[in-house]
Amino acid sequence: MRRTISAVILLGLTLALLMPSMAMASTQKIMRGSGGGGGGSGGPPTTTPTEIVYHTGTADRWAVIIGISDYEGTTNDLWDPDNDALEMAQILEGYGYNYALALNDAGTADNIVLLLDWLITNEGPNSEVVFFYSGHGSRIEDGTWDTDIESDGYDECIVSYDLVAVTDSYMASRFSELESTHFAAVYCSCFSGGMFDQPYETRDGALYIAAAEADQYGWDYSTLENTLFFYYFGDQGLLNGPYDNLQDAFWYARPLVIAEQPDSCPVMLDNLGVPFYVK
Repeated sequence: MRRTISAVILLGLTLALLMPSMAMASTQKIMRGSGGGGGGSGGPPTTTPTEIVYHTGTADRWAVIIGISDYEGTTNDLWDPDNDALEMAQILEGYGYNYALALNDAGTADNIVLLLDWLITNEGPNSEVVFFYSGHGSRIEDGTWDTDIESDGYDECIVSYDLVAVTDSYMASRFSELESTHFAAVYCSCFSGGMFDQPYETRDGALYIAAAEADQYGWDYSTLENTLFFYYFGDQGLLNGPYDNLQDAFWYARPLVIAEQPDSCPVMLDNLGVPFYVK
């Protein structure tokens, strides 16, 4: 596997430093734990926006799947998160899931709110539920994005197509609305372990998986046609491999990712206690 500049890209943004135009201090560019919001900036789109794709399955299983490779503008584009999302949709579709799939410019901040609303409206106490995200992640010192004080002094986020920080506390607040006690959240992004590194960001009956620890980068390889973690976890572990549940696929992928990128350690928090089958 090549480690060349042309073949490797970080799945993270140092938002306030690298992209002053994002105005990360603006509440219009942040989705906080207390509620939704946000929106894009700049002129009208030059191409027709991608629509959310809804798939009707055969079971009481519900998923939101987001993959963003092509971000607003050209500075922050990635190679493979949309491929990750397409393969995750293929995996879950085969197991009877109903899902909503947002790729690239369908993954706006407003659409992420809409997708979470759709998920919460449709799932129930006996449902199996998955939230999957692949794309950029970022982190910043406490006090910039929200008011909670984290033990490591940082807040983390996933990044919408229109470059809105969708914070860890916001995601936790929405996940707390789920009735399901069989829920999984999978993040393929930089700093993604920080999306659930505080007790109040987690809940019972849930499985959390991240491509890297809270202070580490995730990686995108053009040669793999997947992000590094998802290549082993999703493509080789679940879709084309022998594993039928998320936990076993994680334990397969983790040492392979670390062997390739020692400073990128996938993490899992299992508050579910039973295998989360997807095949």
